[in-house]
Amino acid sequence: MLSVNQQHPEGGQQAAVNTTTLIDELEAQAGLYRLCGRLLEGEIDSPLLALLRGELREPLAEAGVITDTSFIEDSEEELLERLAQEYTGLLVAPGAAMPYASVFETGRMFQEPADRAEKAYRAAGWVFNNQLSGEFPDHVGVMLSFHAIQLQAQADACRVGDDEAAKSIEERSTGFLIEQVGSWVPGWCRMAAKASYEPFYQQLLTLVEQSLWVDLSAAVGSNEGLKKLAELNRREPPKLDYDADFRKASGL
Repeated sequence: MLSVNQQHPEGGQQAAVNTTTLIDELEAQAGLYRLCGRLLEGEIDSPLLALLRGELREPLAEAGVITDTSFIEDSEEELLERLAQEYTGLLVAPGAAMPYASVFETGRMFQEPADRAEKAYRAAGWVFNNQLSGEFPDHVGVMLSFHAIQLQAQADACRVGDDEAAKSIEERSTGFLIEQVGSWVPGWCRMAAKASYEPFYQQLLTLVEQSLWVDLSAAVGSNEGLKKLAELNRREPPKLDYDADFRKASGL
């Protein structure tokens, strides 16, 4: 969880149109990553489920997350229980697709990637506050949410005509996307989707992976850079020889 710590008339009109289009695109991206971050950061609760089965159903379907008949018609209690079991088995329980950059890169929790992520949050004026023990700043949901915050901040700066702030935020956002998200999240999404039994999570993870590759392609701008990111995302998380009793006691 993150918390706050003169132009030619024709040229001006065209610039206004371009700015409006940019703002719309940034806000759309921010909305997508904000939702995906929330869905990966914690279990789905009753209010969120109502949104998923209601006003978000059509936009999600257009993005490739197709909710089946049971998702719509099952009782709320039954569906929430099923989704909670899937979330725990997929992202929390021992042997799950642990959603942390540290685990993906080193096989261990709360390593240098977590420090790197927290440093980026602080540089942007935000502070990571864990709500539960075992929550770390390099969780995929937190990182996607932070990317959404940056996109919205850029849109807000564009809206008030603060070009200098918009450019600074864009540079920071792009750097975070390439260096901290793009280096592992697409590959993690692919592996997690294969491990999932629930179509909703399978399609959600595929959507995140595909959306990131689209945005990374635009941000990197070179085949060589994209090839490097693709190689990083093909890595398998290191498998360390933990002592079984330690795993049981620690929950890892």
